[in-house]
Amino acid sequence: MQIVYHIGAHCTDQDALHASLVKNKAALVQNQVALPHPRKYRNVIRENLQAMAKGARPDMSGEELLADILGDSDAERVILTNANFICVPNRIFEGGDFYALVVEKLQAFGSLFQGHDIELSLCMRDPGTFIPAAYGKSHGRSFQRFMAGAAPTVVQWSGLIHRMRTVLPNAQITAWCNEDTPFIWPKILRHLIGIDAEEPLKAGYDLIGSLLTEIGTQKMQNYFKANPPNSEKERQRVLAAFLEHYANPAAVEEEITLPGWTDDLLNRLSDLYDEDVNAIISRGDVEVIEPAL
Repeated sequence: MQIVYHIGAHCTDQDALHASLVKNKAALVQNQVALPHPRKYRNVIRENLQAMAKGARPDMSGEELLADILGDSDAERVILTNANFICVPNRIFEGGDFYALVVEKLQAFGSLFQGHDIELSLCMRDPGTFIPAAYGKSHGRSFQRFMAGAAPTVVQWSGLIHRMRTVLPNAQITAWCNEDTPFIWPKILRHLIGIDAEEPLKAGYDLIGSLLTEIGTQKMQNYFKANPPNSEKERQRVLAAFLEHYANPAAVEEEITLPGWTDDLLNRLSDLYDEDVNAIISRGDVEVIEPAL
């Protein structure tokens, strides 16, 4: 069984990802890919991993879990998503580290599903917007307590991916940037389903549509109907133009009001983020989905 687990990160359009995959039922069925409802697996997988982390036997074996999740499906590939797979938002910086619990969780996950092909996917985000967004989901604790003594520069996706690779050396790891998702949404969906660029796909414009005004979305749809793009690069250039002219301010503008956060800090975090992503691309053992622009 090919087990595809999209593990976040937090605040990176994960619910939209599942919703777009649901719209591709025909492609899923045709390619023997299961997309179970999150209620079928999130809690039960978490409970089993927590038991294993404590040294106890899980309530169900990996085979029993898959049988329970898939039912009578003949799927050869299953897609799971959970931004809280590693931890809930208020534990992101636990111990002053960044997603420190990833090692514990992936060790248990790899043991539970030993013998299966594991694929992990991760959406990264600029720390300058990731930290404020994640803090907004921390249930009202103070910012100092949320950060647990960590500096904003502790957000290094390359370090997180290095730990993922160390724990699961044979897993396929795929990553992309949240800032690129409006342009690469179809590529992400195809990758998770496991289909090539020639196969029909629905919901490829879902994410860009969520960032445009209603008028902008309608104009974009009409444009593509009248002018089908000749290449992926052309398609993405058109999307960039519509996003520039018809972006919904409420969807794309973010006001950072954290204590002590200045424009200089935000610029520094963005520069470090660019370097971080380039380091991941240079690894050679991680597939990074990038725009064609």
